[in-house]
Amino acid sequence: MEWLVQEVLNFKCFVTTTHHFLWFYLKAAKADDRVVDLAKYLSLLSLLKHKQLSFWPSIVTAAVVALACLATDKESSCHLVLETHMRTQDDDLPECLMSLEWLINYAS
Repeated sequence: MEWLVQEVLNFKCFVTTTHHFLWFYLKAAKADDRVVDLAKYLSLLSLLKHKQLSFWPSIVTAAVVALACLATDKESSCHLVLETHMRTQDDDLPECLMSLEWLINYAS
């Protein structure tokens, strides 16, 4: 997905971050304000661990939004995020979710 964004912008852009993909996955999840706020917060917290640098920002964002949906008891929204992400060629999402499970402690 990152390559598509860069091609559309003729490679005239800054390094993409999780913040650039939040709107996409939050829209896919049909997120309410609580999920939006929690996803933004968890996205910032995800920067604390260097392990996340091994994943594309879109993968980390999908994982963060899925965790925010689960933490707010919006399981159907979580499924929408996972279905949306599965359309891409990335298959690192399960590993990324496992590496971010520590964020659940900050979700309440």
